[in-house]
Amino acid sequence: MVIRLGLNDESKRADPRVETETVPPKADPVGSLDEAIRQLELLETEAAEPSLAPEAAVVREPVPEDVAQAVVYWLTRYSRNSSETARNIRELAARSPERVVETVLHLYQGGGWGEAARFLASVLSGNGRTAAKLCDPSASLDSSVGIAKALTQHEPRFDARFAKSLLVDDQMTEAERQRGLAVLERLDGGGRLIPILMQFLRDPDSRIRSKAALMFGRIMSTHGLLDRLMGDTDARVRANLVEGLWNSTAGDDRRPLFRRALQDPNHRVVGNALVGLHRLGEHRDVIQHVTKMARRPEAPFRATAAWVMGQTGEERYAAVLRHMVRDPDLLVRRGAFRSLRRINTMCAAQNASEGQPEAQAG
Repeated sequence: MVIRLGLNDESKRADPRVETETVPPKADPVGSLDEAIRQLELLETEAAEPSLAPEAAVVREPVPEDVAQAVVYWLTRYSRNSSETARNIRELAARSPERVVETVLHLYQGGGWGEAARFLASVLSGNGRTAAKLCDPSASLDSSVGIAKALTQHEPRFDARFAKSLLVDDQMTEAERQRGLAVLERLDGGGRLIPILMQFLRDPDSRIRSKAALMFGRIMSTHGLLDRLMGDTDARVRANLVEGLWNSTAGDDRRPLFRRALQDPNHRVVGNALVGLHRLGEHRDVIQHVTKMARRPEAPFRATAAWVMGQTGEERYAAVLRHMVRDPDLLVRRGAFRSLRRINTMCAAQNASEGQPEAQAG
């Protein structure tokens, strides 16, 4: 580029060296400096804007009005700001607990949330609506148990909270409470749930008391408590207690209670006691009592005797059962036939595993 000294002088050319030395400075240097600084600041601002735009866009993105969508919106930001996510989801839960629990429960069950899974568990564990969802009789029991077990892994005290909610939630129906106890039974909470379960023993609904008795029989054998349970006026409670003791870890301590239960006036209680004694290897006592039951005039006792024989799976009872299939009572005949079929199946399976010919039980 050639800088010309005059506007109209085309004939004269300045020496190039002189040209660079004689460029006149612009007027008002102070004003030029201020302008340059202002332009520099503007350029810096413009240069910074592109790098800040994505962040600004995330912050300015509106939160969905729908509660479920809002929960997902905040969860996707958990890794960036867990405290902000927790605060906003808990605020949503305070305003709309039913909707938040329903949404979070579905998300938690689906899995794949990584570090956010424990936070989801804390939200569910601390909300009373979670228990109501798990106690829904129309829902799959296996699904409810699976969710409850997962929650207990993330929140070790969840089973105790869940058990307590069955007592204090006055909005629950009896069907929901029974489902809740069925879930609780499969959580294997152990002895630390005893103080809560004891309160179920005072429930006016005998079905609730019987379910609690079944759970007690599996986790403990304190003699004073067992005496109290065996004195319950509802036979289902007593029968469930004895059945619960089948898988108890109390060992030989169960024998006295099983023998005591043999004197019970209810056929179910006696039958469960005989199965318990059979599992403890008391075969002679079982044979003695079950054959007496098979001769009793009351049909329910004869039917229970046939059931006990089938539960043992032993071929020694097949001959007695073949006679009982001709009993005048239909219930007894059906029970004897089912037990014969059970014994035959179990013996066939055992013989097959041992490589022996099948034996016919009936």
